[in-house]
Amino acid sequence: MSLQATHGRGFMGTAPDAGQLMAMLLKLVKAKKTIEVGVFTGYSLLLTALSIPDDGKITAIDVSRESYEIGLPIIRKAGVEHKIDFIESQALPVLDKLLEDNENEGSFDFAFVDANKDGYMSYHERLIKLVKIGGIIAYDNTLWYGTVAMPEKMVLEELKPARESTVKLNKMLAVDSRVMISHASIGDGITIFSRGFMGTAPDAGQLMAMLLKLVKARMTIEVGVFTGYSLLSLPFQFQMMARKAGVEHKIDFIESQALPVLDKLLEDNENEGSFDFAFVDADKDGYMNYHERLIKLVKIGGIIAYDNTLWYGSVAMPEEMVLEVLKPARENTIKLNKMLAFDSRVMISHASIGDGITICMRV
Repeated sequence: MSLQATHGRGFMGTAPDAGQLMAMLLKLVKAKKTIEVGVFTGYSLLLTALSIPDDGKITAIDVSRESYEIGLPIIRKAGVEHKIDFIESQALPVLDKLLEDNENEGSFDFAFVDANKDGYMSYHERLIKLVKIGGIIAYDNTLWYGTVAMPEKMVLEELKPARESTVKLNKMLAVDSRVMISHASIGDGITIFSRGFMGTAPDAGQLMAMLLKLVKARMTIEVGVFTGYSLLSLPFQFQMMARKAGVEHKIDFIESQALPVLDKLLEDNENEGSFDFAFVDADKDGYMNYHERLIKLVKIGGIIAYDNTLWYGSVAMPEEMVLEVLKPARENTIKLNKMLAFDSRVMISHASIGDGITICMRV
Protein backbone atom coordinates (compact mmCIF):
# COMPACT_ATOMS: atom_id res chain seq x y z
CA MET A 1 0.00 0.00 0.00
CA SER A 2 2.93 2.37 0.71
CA LEU A 3 4.16 1.92 -2.88
CA GLN A 4 0.74 2.93 -4.17
CA ALA A 5 0.55 5.91 -1.80
CA THR A 6 3.85 7.35 -3.05
CA HIS A 7 3.12 6.73 -6.73
CA GLY A 8 2.31 9.83 -8.79
CA ARG A 9 -1.06 8.33 -9.68
CA GLY A 10 -1.64 6.60 -6.35
CA PHE A 11 -5.16 8.07 -6.21
CA MET A 12 -6.06 5.57 -8.94
CA GLY A 13 -5.56 2.56 -6.68
CA THR A 14 -8.25 0.61 -4.83
CA ALA A 15 -9.14 2.13 -1.44
CA PRO A 16 -8.21 0.03 1.64
CA ASP A 17 -11.82 -0.23 2.89
CA ALA A 18 -12.99 -1.38 -0.54
CA GLY A 19 -10.14 -3.89 -0.53
CA GLN A 20 -11.21 -5.18 2.88
CA LEU A 21 -14.73 -5.81 1.59
CA MET A 22 -13.36 -7.47 -1.56
CA ALA A 23 -11.25 -9.86 0.52
CA MET A 24 -14.31 -10.96 2.45
CA LEU A 25 -16.38 -11.44 -0.71
CA LEU A 26 -13.61 -13.59 -2.20
CA LYS A 27 -13.73 -15.79 0.91
CA LEU A 28 -17.54 -15.96 0.92
CA VAL A 29 -17.76 -17.21 -2.66
CA LYS A 30 -14.75 -19.51 -2.10
CA ALA A 31 -13.15 -17.94 -5.16
CA LYS A 32 -10.51 -19.99 -6.95
CA LYS A 33 -10.56 -18.67 -10.52
CA THR A 34 -10.75 -14.89 -10.88
CA ILE A 35 -10.23 -12.14 -13.43
CA GLU A 36 -9.01 -8.59 -12.93
CA VAL A 37 -9.47 -5.86 -15.53
CA GLY A 38 -7.10 -3.03 -14.63
CA VAL A 39 -4.19 -3.87 -12.34
CA PHE A 40 -2.23 -0.60 -11.83
CA THR A 41 0.45 -1.31 -9.16
CA GLY A 42 -1.23 -4.53 -8.05
CA TYR A 43 -2.76 -3.68 -4.65
CA SER A 44 -6.12 -5.33 -5.38
CA LEU A 45 -4.28 -8.08 -7.26
CA LEU A 46 -2.16 -8.87 -4.20
CA LEU A 47 -5.26 -8.83 -2.02
CA THR A 48 -6.98 -11.30 -4.37
CA ALA A 49 -3.94 -13.56 -4.59
CA LEU A 50 -3.71 -13.71 -0.79
CA SER A 51 -7.43 -14.52 -0.50
CA ILE A 52 -7.67 -17.43 -2.96
CA PRO A 53 -6.24 -20.96 -2.46
CA ASP A 54 -2.67 -21.84 -3.36
CA ASP A 55 -3.83 -23.50 -6.58
CA GLY A 56 -6.09 -20.56 -7.49
CA LYS A 57 -5.52 -18.51 -10.63
CA ILE A 58 -6.00 -14.84 -11.52
CA THR A 59 -6.15 -13.61 -15.10
CA ALA A 60 -4.83 -10.05 -14.67
CA ILE A 61 -5.15 -7.62 -17.60
CA ASP A 62 -3.58 -4.17 -17.83
CA VAL A 63 -2.15 -1.97 -20.58
CA SER A 64 0.95 -1.17 -18.50
CA ARG A 65 3.42 -3.82 -17.40
CA GLU A 66 5.51 -0.97 -16.00
CA SER A 67 2.87 -0.14 -13.36
CA TYR A 68 2.37 -3.83 -12.52
CA GLU A 69 6.11 -4.29 -11.99
CA ILE A 70 6.15 -1.54 -9.35
CA GLY A 71 4.20 -3.82 -7.03
CA LEU A 72 5.68 -7.10 -8.27
CA PRO A 73 8.44 -7.28 -5.60
CA ILE A 74 5.74 -7.19 -2.90
CA ILE A 75 3.73 -9.88 -4.71
CA ARG A 76 6.87 -12.04 -4.92
CA LYS A 77 7.69 -11.44 -1.26
CA ALA A 78 4.17 -12.60 -0.36
CA GLY A 79 4.80 -15.82 -2.31
CA VAL A 80 1.74 -15.52 -4.55
CA GLU A 81 3.20 -14.66 -7.98
CA HIS A 82 2.48 -18.20 -9.22
CA LYS A 83 -1.26 -17.52 -8.93
CA ILE A 84 -1.14 -14.61 -11.39
CA ASP A 85 -1.28 -14.72 -15.18
CA PHE A 86 -0.48 -11.11 -16.11
CA ILE A 87 -1.44 -10.08 -19.65
CA GLU A 88 -0.28 -6.72 -20.99
CA SER A 89 -3.11 -5.75 -23.32
CA GLN A 90 -6.31 -3.84 -23.83
CA ALA A 91 -9.03 -5.77 -22.01
CA LEU A 92 -11.61 -6.45 -24.74
CA PRO A 93 -9.36 -8.60 -26.98
CA VAL A 94 -8.43 -10.76 -23.99
CA LEU A 95 -12.03 -11.15 -22.82
CA ASP A 96 -13.16 -11.99 -26.35
CA LYS A 97 -10.34 -14.52 -26.67
CA LEU A 98 -11.44 -16.19 -23.44
CA LEU A 99 -14.99 -16.43 -24.77
CA GLU A 100 -13.81 -18.24 -27.90
CA ASP A 101 -13.34 -21.28 -25.65
CA ASN A 102 -16.79 -22.44 -24.51
CA GLU A 103 -15.25 -24.02 -21.40
CA ASN A 104 -14.49 -20.55 -20.05
CA GLU A 105 -18.16 -19.53 -19.95
CA GLY A 106 -19.36 -19.55 -16.35
CA SER A 107 -15.96 -20.74 -15.11
CA PHE A 108 -14.84 -17.66 -13.14
CA ASP A 109 -15.85 -17.13 -9.52
CA PHE A 110 -14.98 -13.44 -9.19
CA ALA A 111 -14.13 -10.47 -11.39
CA PHE A 112 -12.87 -7.02 -10.42
CA VAL A 113 -12.87 -4.05 -12.78
CA ASP A 114 -10.89 -0.86 -12.16
CA ALA A 115 -10.01 0.42 -15.62
CA ASN A 116 -11.12 2.92 -18.28
CA LYS A 117 -14.67 3.95 -17.42
CA ASP A 118 -15.82 4.17 -21.04
CA GLY A 119 -15.15 0.44 -21.33
CA TYR A 120 -17.11 -0.77 -18.31
CA MET A 121 -20.35 -1.52 -20.18
CA SER A 122 -18.50 -3.54 -22.83
CA TYR A 123 -16.58 -5.42 -20.13
CA HIS A 124 -19.86 -6.13 -18.36
CA GLU A 125 -21.35 -8.00 -21.30
CA ARG A 126 -18.27 -10.23 -21.53
CA LEU A 127 -17.94 -10.79 -17.79
CA ILE A 128 -21.61 -11.76 -17.46
CA LYS A 129 -20.78 -14.72 -19.68
CA LEU A 130 -17.48 -15.58 -17.99
CA VAL A 131 -18.59 -15.40 -14.34
CA LYS A 132 -20.64 -18.27 -12.96
CA ILE A 133 -24.16 -17.93 -11.52
CA GLY A 134 -23.67 -16.93 -7.88
CA GLY A 135 -20.26 -15.43 -8.65
CA ILE A 136 -19.29 -11.79 -8.13
CA ILE A 137 -18.40 -8.94 -10.48
CA ALA A 138 -17.21 -5.77 -8.72
CA TYR A 139 -16.82 -2.38 -10.39
CA ASP A 140 -14.63 0.26 -8.74
CA ASN A 141 -15.07 4.07 -8.89
CA THR A 142 -18.84 4.00 -9.39
CA LEU A 143 -19.19 7.30 -7.52
CA TRP A 144 -16.45 8.93 -9.62
CA TYR A 145 -15.33 11.38 -6.94
CA GLY A 146 -18.97 11.95 -5.99
CA THR A 147 -19.73 13.56 -9.36
CA VAL A 148 -22.48 11.07 -10.27
CA ALA A 149 -24.69 12.78 -7.67
CA MET A 150 -23.74 16.37 -8.64
CA PRO A 151 -25.49 18.67 -11.09
CA GLU A 152 -23.44 18.58 -14.29
CA LYS A 153 -22.58 22.28 -14.12
CA MET A 154 -20.72 21.69 -10.82
CA VAL A 155 -18.48 18.95 -12.26
CA LEU A 156 -14.90 19.73 -13.29
CA GLU A 157 -14.43 19.44 -17.06
CA GLU A 158 -11.75 16.76 -16.76
CA LEU A 159 -14.14 14.55 -14.77
CA LYS A 160 -17.13 14.85 -17.12
CA PRO A 161 -16.33 12.13 -19.71
CA ALA A 162 -15.82 9.39 -17.11
CA ARG A 163 -18.76 10.71 -15.08
CA GLU A 164 -21.04 10.28 -18.09
CA SER A 165 -19.83 6.71 -18.62
CA THR A 166 -20.24 5.92 -14.91
CA VAL A 167 -23.79 7.30 -14.77
CA LYS A 168 -24.71 5.15 -17.80
CA LEU A 169 -23.16 2.08 -16.15
CA ASN A 170 -25.01 2.62 -12.86
CA LYS A 171 -28.33 3.04 -14.68
CA MET A 172 -27.73 -0.09 -16.73
CA LEU A 173 -26.77 -2.20 -13.70
CA ALA A 174 -29.83 -1.01 -11.77
CA VAL A 175 -32.17 -2.60 -14.33
CA ASP A 176 -30.07 -5.62 -15.35
CA SER A 177 -32.16 -8.67 -14.39
CA ARG A 178 -29.12 -10.94 -14.70
CA VAL A 179 -27.58 -9.53 -11.53
CA MET A 180 -28.41 -8.58 -7.95
CA ILE A 181 -26.53 -5.40 -7.03
CA SER A 182 -25.17 -3.70 -3.95
CA HIS A 183 -23.60 -0.24 -4.19
CA ALA A 184 -21.20 0.42 -1.33
CA SER A 185 -20.19 4.06 -0.89
CA ILE A 186 -16.69 3.21 0.31
CA GLY A 187 -13.54 4.51 -1.31
CA ASP A 188 -14.75 6.06 -4.56
CA GLY A 189 -17.77 3.76 -4.67
CA ILE A 190 -17.83 0.06 -5.44
CA THR A 191 -20.76 -1.66 -7.12
CA ILE A 192 -20.96 -5.34 -6.32
CA PHE A 193 -23.43 -7.80 -7.67
CA SER A 194 -24.19 -11.52 -7.55
CA ARG A 195 -25.09 -13.19 -10.52
CA GLY A 196 -37.07 5.66 9.87
CA PHE A 197 -33.66 7.23 11.26
CA MET A 198 -33.28 4.22 13.55
CA GLY A 199 -33.93 1.81 10.73
CA THR A 200 -31.30 0.09 8.63
CA ALA A 201 -30.13 2.34 5.78
CA PRO A 202 -31.18 1.20 2.29
CA ASP A 203 -27.58 0.80 1.07
CA ALA A 204 -26.71 -1.26 4.14
CA GLY A 205 -29.85 -3.33 3.56
CA GLN A 206 -28.83 -3.87 -0.06
CA LEU A 207 -25.44 -5.19 1.05
CA MET A 208 -27.06 -7.39 3.70
CA ALA A 209 -29.37 -8.94 1.11
CA MET A 210 -26.38 -9.88 -1.03
CA LEU A 211 -24.46 -11.35 1.91
CA LEU A 212 -27.48 -13.47 2.83
CA LYS A 213 -27.52 -14.85 -0.71
CA LEU A 214 -23.76 -15.46 -0.77
CA VAL A 215 -23.80 -17.55 2.42
CA LYS A 216 -27.01 -19.29 1.26
CA ALA A 217 -28.54 -18.35 4.60
CA ARG A 218 -31.42 -20.47 5.86
CA MET A 219 -31.18 -20.06 9.63
CA THR A 220 -30.64 -16.49 10.83
CA ILE A 221 -30.95 -14.42 13.97
CA GLU A 222 -31.70 -10.72 14.36
CA VAL A 223 -31.08 -8.77 17.56
CA GLY A 224 -33.13 -5.57 17.36
CA VAL A 225 -36.02 -5.50 14.89
CA PHE A 226 -37.55 -2.00 15.20
CA THR A 227 -40.19 -1.80 12.42
CA GLY A 228 -38.86 -4.87 10.62
CA TYR A 229 -37.17 -3.27 7.58
CA SER A 230 -34.02 -5.34 7.96
CA LEU A 231 -36.16 -8.48 8.32
CA LEU A 232 -38.04 -7.80 5.13
CA SER A 233 -41.22 -2.12 17.42
CA LEU A 234 -44.34 -2.63 17.30
CA PRO A 235 -45.14 -6.26 16.63
CA PHE A 236 -48.52 -5.45 15.04
CA GLN A 237 -47.05 -3.00 12.50
CA PHE A 238 -44.28 -5.42 11.66
CA GLN A 239 -46.66 -8.36 11.23
CA MET A 240 -48.80 -6.39 8.78
CA MET A 241 -45.80 -5.74 6.50
CA ALA A 242 -44.48 -9.28 6.82
CA ARG A 243 -47.90 -10.70 5.94
CA LYS A 244 -48.20 -8.47 2.90
CA ALA A 245 -44.79 -9.65 1.67
CA GLY A 246 -45.76 -13.28 2.24
CA VAL A 247 -42.82 -14.04 4.54
CA GLU A 248 -44.36 -14.01 8.02
CA HIS A 249 -44.09 -17.81 8.21
CA LYS A 250 -40.28 -17.52 8.14
CA ILE A 251 -40.14 -15.33 11.26
CA ASP A 252 -40.20 -16.31 14.92
CA PHE A 253 -40.62 -12.94 16.65
CA ILE A 254 -39.69 -12.94 20.34
CA GLU A 255 -40.54 -9.87 22.45
CA SER A 256 -37.73 -9.90 24.99
CA GLN A 257 -34.37 -8.56 26.01
CA ALA A 258 -31.78 -10.24 23.81
CA LEU A 259 -29.38 -11.85 26.31
CA PRO A 260 -31.91 -14.23 27.92
CA VAL A 261 -32.97 -15.47 24.47
CA LEU A 262 -29.38 -15.96 23.28
CA ASP A 263 -28.46 -17.76 26.51
CA LYS A 264 -31.55 -19.96 26.17
CA LEU A 265 -30.51 -20.90 22.63
CA LEU A 266 -27.04 -21.85 23.89
CA GLU A 267 -28.52 -24.23 26.47
CA ASP A 268 -29.22 -26.55 23.54
CA ASN A 269 -25.88 -27.77 22.17
CA GLU A 270 -27.45 -28.37 18.77
CA ASN A 271 -27.81 -24.61 18.30
CA GLU A 272 -24.06 -24.01 18.47
CA GLY A 273 -22.75 -23.27 14.99
CA SER A 274 -26.22 -23.73 13.48
CA PHE A 275 -26.93 -20.16 12.35
CA ASP A 276 -25.77 -18.86 8.96
CA PHE A 277 -26.24 -15.15 9.57
CA ALA A 278 -26.82 -12.73 12.44
CA PHE A 279 -27.67 -9.02 12.34
CA VAL A 280 -27.44 -6.74 15.36
CA ASP A 281 -29.04 -3.30 15.53
CA ALA A 282 -29.91 -2.84 19.19
CA ASP A 283 -28.64 -1.24 22.42
CA LYS A 284 -24.99 -0.37 21.86
CA ASP A 285 -23.96 -1.21 25.43
CA GLY A 286 -25.01 -4.80 24.76
CA TYR A 287 -23.10 -5.40 21.52
CA MET A 288 -20.01 -6.95 23.15
CA ASN A 289 -22.14 -9.36 25.19
CA TYR A 290 -24.16 -10.28 22.11
CA HIS A 291 -20.93 -10.88 20.21
CA GLU A 292 -19.72 -13.56 22.63
CA ARG A 293 -23.01 -15.43 22.30
CA LEU A 294 -23.28 -15.03 18.54
CA ILE A 295 -19.72 -16.27 18.02
CA LYS A 296 -20.93 -19.60 19.42
CA LEU A 297 -24.24 -19.65 17.54
CA VAL A 298 -22.99 -18.71 14.05
CA LYS A 299 -21.22 -21.35 11.98
CA ILE A 300 -17.67 -21.07 10.61
CA GLY A 301 -18.02 -19.17 7.33
CA GLY A 302 -21.21 -17.50 8.54
CA ILE A 303 -21.73 -13.77 9.00
CA ILE A 304 -22.38 -11.51 11.99
CA ALA A 305 -23.18 -7.91 11.00
CA TYR A 306 -23.26 -4.99 13.44
CA ASP A 307 -25.11 -1.82 12.48
CA ASN A 308 -24.30 1.78 13.54
CA THR A 309 -20.58 1.21 14.02
CA LEU A 310 -19.84 4.80 13.01
CA TRP A 311 -22.47 6.16 15.42
CA TYR A 312 -23.29 9.28 13.42
CA GLY A 313 -19.60 9.68 12.64
CA SER A 314 -18.83 10.38 16.28
CA VAL A 315 -16.33 7.51 16.61
CA ALA A 316 -13.90 9.54 14.48
CA MET A 317 -14.52 12.88 16.22
CA PRO A 318 -12.59 14.42 19.12
CA GLU A 319 -14.68 13.79 22.23
CA GLU A 320 -15.19 17.51 22.89
CA MET A 321 -17.02 17.84 19.56
CA VAL A 322 -19.50 15.03 20.27
CA LEU A 323 -23.03 15.86 21.44
CA GLU A 324 -23.68 14.72 25.02
CA VAL A 325 -26.60 12.58 23.92
CA LEU A 326 -24.30 10.56 21.64
CA LYS A 327 -21.42 10.02 24.08
CA PRO A 328 -22.54 6.87 25.97
CA ALA A 329 -23.24 4.85 22.81
CA ARG A 330 -20.13 6.33 21.15
CA GLU A 331 -17.95 4.97 23.96
CA ASN A 332 -19.51 1.51 23.63
CA THR A 333 -19.15 1.56 19.85
CA ILE A 334 -15.46 2.47 20.04
CA LYS A 335 -14.89 -0.41 22.48
CA LEU A 336 -16.70 -2.79 20.13
CA ASN A 337 -14.71 -1.64 17.09
CA LYS A 338 -11.41 -2.08 18.92
CA MET A 339 -12.40 -5.53 20.16
CA LEU A 340 -13.52 -6.71 16.70
CA ALA A 341 -10.28 -5.45 15.12
CA PHE A 342 -8.27 -7.89 17.27
CA ASP A 343 -10.71 -10.81 17.44
CA SER A 344 -8.99 -13.74 15.70
CA ARG A 345 -12.29 -15.63 15.50
CA VAL A 346 -13.56 -13.30 12.77
CA MET A 347 -12.45 -11.65 9.53
CA ILE A 348 -13.90 -8.14 9.43
CA SER A 349 -14.92 -5.58 6.85
CA HIS A 350 -16.11 -2.13 7.90
CA ALA A 351 -18.38 -0.55 5.30
CA SER A 352 -19.02 3.17 5.78
CA ILE A 353 -22.56 2.96 4.43
CA GLY A 354 -25.59 4.16 6.32
CA ASP A 355 -24.31 4.74 9.85
CA GLY A 356 -21.54 2.19 9.41
CA ILE A 357 -21.91 -1.58 9.26
CA THR A 358 -19.20 -3.98 10.43
CA ILE A 359 -19.36 -7.39 8.80
CA CYS A 360 -17.67 -10.26 10.61
CA MET A 361 -17.10 -13.60 8.91
CA ARG A 362 -16.55 -16.48 11.33
CA VAL A 363 -13.20 -18.17 10.75
